[in-house]
Formats: sequence, structure tokens, C-alpha cells
Amino acid sequence: MNSQQATIETVMDAIMLAVSGKMTWGGATAAVVSWAFSSQFGVFAGVVIGGCGLLINWYYRAKQDRREQAEHERRMAQK
Repeated sequence: MNSQQATIETVMDAIMLAVSGKMTWGGATAAVVSWAFSSQFGVFAGVVIGGCGLLINWYYRAKQDRREQAEHERRMAQK
């Protein structure tokens, strides 16, 4: 993988992390507001959206950790 592809992948991962974080908070907010107004569908939708946001966030954080670990090991091998 060349440096341009690595940069694009890093930027896309950062975007997905930002979106998934907002998605999690949006889903949680929708669930709470829907609960307050006794909307069962809204609560369910909020929980599903929040859960999806958490799963996406988990995936991209794990991917970021693996990438950073590989970079760390490469730098340590150079010393």
C-alpha cells in the first residue's frame, strides 16, 4: 500500500469514527425523547440506531488500534 492510499484510508476511518459517534448519541437521544413521549417505535428505533453506531465505532477503533500497533512495531524494529 502506498502512502496516498494509507492517507486516504486513515481519513476515511477518521470520518467513520466521527459519524458513528454522532450516530450513537443521536440514537440514544431519540430513544430517551421517544420514551418521554411514550413512543414505542421511537424507542426501538433509537436503540437500534445507537447500537449500530456503537458497533461501527467499535470496528473502526479496533482497526485504528491495529494500524497504530503495526506502526509502533515497525518503528521499534528500526531502532
